[in-house]
Amino acid sequence: MERHSPVVRALREQLVGQVATALWILLGTVGIVFLIACANVANLFTVRAESRRRDLAVRRALGAGRIGLVRSQMAEALILAAAGGAAGALIAWAGVPLLVRAAPDAVGGGFGSAPIPGLATAGLDLTALGFTAGVSVVAACMFGLMPAIRFSGAGLLDSLRHTGRGVVGRRGLARDALVVVQTASALVLLVGSTLLVRSFWQLASVDPGYDTEDIFTFQIAPDREDLNDRASISQFQYAFMDRLAALPEVESVGFVTTLPLDEGAGDAFITTPRIEASGAEAPRLRVAGAGGAYFQTMGIDLVGGRFFERIEEQQGISNVIISRSAADRLFPGEDPLDQQIRPVGDDDEWYTVIGVVEDVMLDDFRTESADPMVYLPGVSLSPAYVVKSPRANQLAPEVRALIREVIPESPMYRVFTMDRLAANTMASLSFTMLMLGIAAGLALILGAVGIYGVLSYVVTQRTREIAVRMALGAKAAGLRRMVVLQGGRVALVGVAIGILIAFGVTRFLESLLFGVQAIDVSTFVAMPSVMLAVALLASYVPARRASAVDPMWSLRTD
Repeated sequence: MERHSPVVRALREQLVGQVATALWILLGTVGIVFLIACANVANLFTVRAESRRRDLAVRRALGAGRIGLVRSQMAEALILAAAGGAAGALIAWAGVPLLVRAAPDAVGGGFGSAPIPGLATAGLDLTALGFTAGVSVVAACMFGLMPAIRFSGAGLLDSLRHTGRGVVGRRGLARDALVVVQTASALVLLVGSTLLVRSFWQLASVDPGYDTEDIFTFQIAPDREDLNDRASISQFQYAFMDRLAALPEVESVGFVTTLPLDEGAGDAFITTPRIEASGAEAPRLRVAGAGGAYFQTMGIDLVGGRFFERIEEQQGISNVIISRSAADRLFPGEDPLDQQIRPVGDDDEWYTVIGVVEDVMLDDFRTESADPMVYLPGVSLSPAYVVKSPRANQLAPEVRALIREVIPESPMYRVFTMDRLAANTMASLSFTMLMLGIAAGLALILGAVGIYGVLSYVVTQRTREIAVRMALGAKAAGLRRMVVLQGGRVALVGVAIGILIAFGVTRFLESLLFGVQAIDVSTFVAMPSVMLAVALLASYVPARRASAVDPMWSLRTD
């Protein structure tokens, strides 16, 4: 009865699966963090160049050329970038092994298996070091070139004629623009990581219809010429399962021709006498063979009727067990027990429904509905054996020893536990969530540091103004509010731009999301609020310092 339909997939898709999408997302994430870091350092370089403005102006007045000034400032940027690149290479050297352990580790061979090809052998080599060197040069150009050009032009000589310390005009706007870039970029990463975290928890709470804990599974390929018919294969299988059941702490043993989350069951168009009489289209259902205590071992509940008996499995009696959704499709509004079904085109015999079990998710936890299943009292030469035991993680050596004793020279393969196989179906999502979460955390810190650095410099440059305000009666609370609002206004612009960008970017996450929309209202409200709160906190420290200025001391020493 079991039929298989061909599935055509590109080799690249089979090898990489959903991880390809995850890797592209992570590459974009790295680019965003790189942009934030460059904007942060560019702000620091701008502040440093402003503090050296008179020194640079004197050098220009004494005959130094613009190219020479740019060259000296770019040399500093390159040295800083080289130091950062070297530090990054050291961190990568220590962090790549951790990344390898955190990455998807595919077990089985089903559609849920999606390791990252080649990651197991990843490490720092000449190519990676060369790429790091190239990125360091690009970073130096990104954060060093703009301040170097701005503070080497003809307007530099104005610094010798004006001694005011007001932080106004284009200089302030440039710094604020860089903070806006950092804030917007950090918000995009925060929104993306939050969506993935919510998807992960939604996926983790899905009930697949079967147990995944304490279940050990494996397959063998018996190499014996006497296993050539149903009777001999069935006799071998049940003798072997009896030996498995005798192992210490083994609770139950069964087998199935298609294990959930593994390679996918066959399918067939299933008809009933009513469907044939009405001329309606027969539904296409998944079909698998099961035996032993498979349903009890996997925790698949019986809705009605009974499970297979051993004699039915050994003799191939034409009885079947169907899932709840299959019963609803084949016998809507009727009692499915003792009803007749058969595959379309098979006119030889009808199969009697003796039991109905709960639905299971066969291929992936992400499916919107469970797969309608038809279970036969199957016999297969190489089924997937399932063993229920609290020692599932330690059973492999004992089972191998038993196989060597019962059927020597037969390989044991596809050895894993169901919880590991279930975890693997979420591997791409969990790996991307972890990496994006780390990136979002870094971006949040960098954004806060950027706001803090700019406002600290502004407060320093406006010390005289603040002292005059305090001397004229300004309250400390008012000064704190002034500085915090200045940082808040810049952050608010960044948040607004970040929301607009996130609306467009999150659609690239849709293939990884589950149970949450790419445009999720709660996420798009909560994360901007978090970003603004962090920005205001980062603004408070320099604001407090501004309110602590001693006006008399400041005016005397200025």
